[in-house]
Amino acid sequence: MAKFKFTWLHGLMIALGCFIIFISSLVFFAGNMGEMVEDNYYDKTVHYQDDINAAKRTNNLAQKPELIQQANGYLIRFYQEPQSGEILFLRSNNSDEDILQPLDLNSRKEQLVHATKLKDGEYEVSIRWKENGEDYLLKKTVNWKTPSS
Repeated sequence: MAKFKFTWLHGLMIALGCFIIFISSLVFFAGNMGEMVEDNYYDKTVHYQDDINAAKRTNNLAQKPELIQQANGYLIRFYQEPQSGEILFLRSNNSDEDILQPLDLNSRKEQLVHATKLKDGEYEVSIRWKENGEDYLLKKTVNWKTPSS
């Protein structure tokens, strides 16, 4: 029976094989590490200057809209009467948990984003509205935590 002789080439091949298995397992177990924050990011970048101008107009307002955290959700309070708009609660880690609502204020110029729609965690809130033919944008980062009963 012949003896097997282990050479440096055998060691190199084993090391290379282990390295390939290691890298392959990283790729396999990493899975989907996230998703794009915006599906239409190109359109967003083209109109980014419009967002900057709308945010500047918002900063120049004497009374800016308020975003108030309550036990039953987030209350958005306006001091002027916007013509139209939308509220977006964006979750950067899961687009299925994004909340988009058209602006529909009650008689007190308020709107509630109800707690039943919110998941615990961080949201990027964008409130866009049109007033006197001008666009406005208010952006805030909020952290929702479901109140304990």
